[in-house]
Amino acid sequence: MKGGLDALFRPKSVAVVGASTHPEKIGNVILKSLSKGSFSLYPVNPNETEIIGLRCYPSVSDIPGEVDLAVLVLPAPASEAGVRECVRKGVGVVIVISSGFGETGPEGGELQHRLIGATEGTRTRILGPNTLGVFVPSIGLDSMMVPVERSRRPQKGHIAMVSQSGAVSIAFLEKAEASGVGISACIGLGNKCDINENELLDYLSKDGETKCIALYLESFSDGGGFLEIARKVTRTKPIVVLKSGRSSTGETAAKSHTGALSASDPVVDGALRQAGVVRAYDEEELLDVAKALTMVDSVRGDRVCVVASAGGFGVIATDYIESKDHGAGLSMAHLSGKTTDDLKSIAPGFSSVRNPVDLTSGVTDEMYDSVLGVLMDDPGVDCIMMSLEMHPPHITRKLIDVAERRGGSGKTPLVVSAFAGARTDAILKELAKRKIPAYPSIWRAVRAIRALSDRGRYLRKVE
Repeated sequence: MKGGLDALFRPKSVAVVGASTHPEKIGNVILKSLSKGSFSLYPVNPNETEIIGLRCYPSVSDIPGEVDLAVLVLPAPASEAGVRECVRKGVGVVIVISSGFGETGPEGGELQHRLIGATEGTRTRILGPNTLGVFVPSIGLDSMMVPVERSRRPQKGHIAMVSQSGAVSIAFLEKAEASGVGISACIGLGNKCDINENELLDYLSKDGETKCIALYLESFSDGGGFLEIARKVTRTKPIVVLKSGRSSTGETAAKSHTGALSASDPVVDGALRQAGVVRAYDEEELLDVAKALTMVDSVRGDRVCVVASAGGFGVIATDYIESKDHGAGLSMAHLSGKTTDDLKSIAPGFSSVRNPVDLTSGVTDEMYDSVLGVLMDDPGVDCIMMSLEMHPPHITRKLIDVAERRGGSGKTPLVVSAFAGARTDAILKELAKRKIPAYPSIWRAVRAIRALSDRGRYLRKVE
């Protein structure tokens, strides 16, 4: 009897129940954000006739025609009646923004139980309660309670974010916008009394705009079901998960946040690995890894070659790549005799043509281009980490063009760490626009390569 999720991701009509004329109220913030979308929008408030130039209806039932999606901005005690009214109207999905439900204790749990009961036997679905809602940039669907002026949204892209925390969602989106990374969708699970991560994972696996699915979870609604779906999805589409509540105290905090139970962390870690899910350990890594998996998907092995114009950066990268205690536990590629001979004919005589390759401050754009070409022809190199420094006198912005052309050649994957002082952010954004995974530190670049290597290992195993 349950309805599908098209009404959540591709609604043709949206109602805001509890819309407000007051600029500081959530009902006004959400209505303004949604007013930029490509769908019919209906404010609902029995005390108003018009809000932000839109006709206001006294109830959902008074709206002419069908309503696919309703955003409830009502106090927790009033939400049950709001959901029941949406059920009578035949609304496809109801987003319950309010907190004050299962996460607060037995009394709130009873309220949440009544929400579920209100939709029982119907096709109406609930997202939440206690949720930030949904953001789908391709159609301007934005039910987030944080104004765009305070929290910039990223452009349209290929990463779908599913989060059990509104704050983590906002942080993810802000970091994505700042680094020029696009989003296909962002969905706040909240207390997931109905729609949960398993159903969203299955839906997003079939979404043509989504190339990678990133999740922040404090608990699993059905761990076995999640792993079953993940095993199918990861064969064609990468999944990266930030699972919190790893410590006993963190697990207790997770229970108080969303009122849900979580599993033992060692069990979670092993199960995710077997299902081909890449695990992240902080919100920064979640985005970094998702970006790499979207742009590259995987690398065939763990043999990395480092190219730099500063010897110190090359040495640091080597330590991060090989170290198992404070690094990625990967391997430095052994360059063939032909490769080193070819590099000697390109690089200055005082350069190092062993791995890490140090081209020194005498490097040029053309030299980088030729060196990358040689390394990509070496079958012993699985991935190249390019330390891009814009400081040498003969380096120009043409080096970004070199990275794009070589990285997009379909040969050996290229991951960049960029150092350019105040110009770094602009360079990283430009590289992201050109589908080259690039990071402002060596460690973040190496960490992304590790994720690509882990995915490559899993794909070889299942194939």
